[in-house]
This record gives sequence, C-alpha cells and structure tokens, in this order.
Amino acid sequence: MGLMMVSVVRTLVARAQRGPLRPSWGLGFEVIVRTLRADWVGLSQWPVARGRAEMEGRRFPSDVASKATRTEVRDGAIVGEWMKGAHAAPREDGVVLYLHGGSYLYGSPRTHADVIARIALASGREVFALEYRLAPEHPYPAQRDDALAAIAWLEGQGVARGRVVLAGESAGGNLVLATLLALRDAGGGTVAGGVMVSPWLDLTSSSPSIARNLDYDYGTREMLVGQAKQFAGELALDDPRVSVGRAAPAGIAPVLVQAGTSEMLYDECKQWVETARAAGVEVVFDEAHEMPHAPPFFAAQMAAGAKAVEAIGAYVRGRLGG
Repeated sequence: MGLMMVSVVRTLVARAQRGPLRPSWGLGFEVIVRTLRADWVGLSQWPVARGRAEMEGRRFPSDVASKATRTEVRDGAIVGEWMKGAHAAPREDGVVLYLHGGSYLYGSPRTHADVIARIALASGREVFALEYRLAPEHPYPAQRDDALAAIAWLEGQGVARGRVVLAGESAGGNLVLATLLALRDAGGGTVAGGVMVSPWLDLTSSSPSIARNLDYDYGTREMLVGQAKQFAGELALDDPRVSVGRAAPAGIAPVLVQAGTSEMLYDECKQWVETARAAGVEVVFDEAHEMPHAPPFFAAQMAAGAKAVEAIGAYVRGRLGG
C-alpha cells in the first residue's frame, strides 16, 4: 500500500507537469504501471527465493478465477493446475497448455490464475497451467524439457498433441517458441499452434524499444539482463537456444504474437514476426495500442487489455475449432 501511495503522489505531480504519460492512459492506469515498475525493480534486487515467497504470498485478483473450476495436478514430474470454465469443450477436443512468465525465476499457476482463467473462459477450452522448474536452481534447458514432458503427459491423458495450443507470456512466450522449435527438430509432429504474449525473444535486451519505451513499461534493461543471466546459465545471452528470436523459425506451428505498442519488448516481437513470415511461418500479429508488457494482465483496467484476451480466445478457437 505504501508503494501505491507513493506512486499516486508522483503520478499526480508528473501529470500536472506534462499531462498523461500516454494519451489513452487515465490516472489510475498510470499509477498501476508506475507501481508495477517500482515493485519489479525492487524485487529484482532481492535474493530470488525471497522474491518468490513474496509473490506467492500476495493476494491476487480472484473474481474471474472464481468462475472457473481449478484442479491441482501432481503426477510424478508433472505439476500444475487445470482451469475449466462452465462451458468448456471436452478435453479430448483440445486444450491450452499455459506456460507462465516471470523471467524464468518467478511465477506459478497461482500467481497467474487471473489471466489463465480469462483465457479458459474466452477460449471455451480447459487450460493446463504447468508449474515448470525455475532458474537459477534449474537453468536452461530444464523449462523446455518440462514443457515437452507436459505435452507427452497430455497425450497420455488422451489429448493428442495436434489438439494442444501452447500459450505463455514474457518468459513463457520464450518457452512457447523454444518448445515449438524443439518439436519441429524432433520431427514427431507438432501442436495445433502457439500463443506468444509479449515474448522475451532477445535476452541481450538490445532492441531500440528497450530504451524508447522504458518510461511506459515496468522493467529496466539492467533488470532484464540480470535475470536473463540466471536463466541462461553457461550460455551466452545471444545464443539462439535461449534468445530464441535468433533461431531459424521455418517449419514451426502457426502462432499468434501479441505485444503492447508501448512495451520494451515491442521491437523484438515485431522483428521476429517479420522474420518468421519471411520464413513461411503462419503468424498473426496482434498489437495492443499503447499497452505495456503483457496486455491481457490489464483486462480489468483497460479496454485494450480485455480485447487482448478476446483475441487469444478467438485464436485458440480458430486453431482447435468451435
């Protein structure tokens, strides 16, 4: 609450001097973004374990998540949670495998329950949110291996991989692409499609929008690079195995890429879309006007955030039918 109050005062002073930070941003939304930025930068300076405990202990929005049935799963190495709306299609007709973000260091199905529930309701499909292993205890490729294991587990549950849409935001978007590339290289068939929301594609954080959109987003280059190093382990940050935007994309499944036009990762997302299309990948690029990182997380505050959720739901239905 103290952080929020400081953000309110600073935002009021700033808006009195220069007006809204972005034309479509009201006072409340500008306060939220300023608070998030201070929060994330502060958490990044703590030991990772402390930051995780802080996040897991928070009260997150529950009004949408309460509209879905939640079922925890612990089946050997597979840990996660099913999220199901009241009118979800049968599981064998197709599901969403959700890979949460959090810089590969933080997050879980619990911290992301609101957005997972929104996608479940918007798509009319069950969503399985995987609790994959986190860095730095488990650097690359643990997360990719966990995602591949989850796909195999779903097949064992009667869901063919061709009836699975992978989805994830930020680091989860990176993981979606890493998994699609691994499936392509393995040659055993791929999934129905992927949804990459604000994917973290260049771990060197070298695209122009990193600096251009700094004031409109809730991270810093220093924070991103520091977190990337903990995930990459012994690999260089520009290695295409971790900076998956540098990997040749030809032959992967169709994807939806969604990015806020005011987020720091915007340019790397747009560049990857152009590269993937040139390589013959079927790509839909959904640009959320003046939104910061991960637009669907702001569905309750901004129309553009709600529209982003609707776009994901429509894409999933298009890939799976119905």
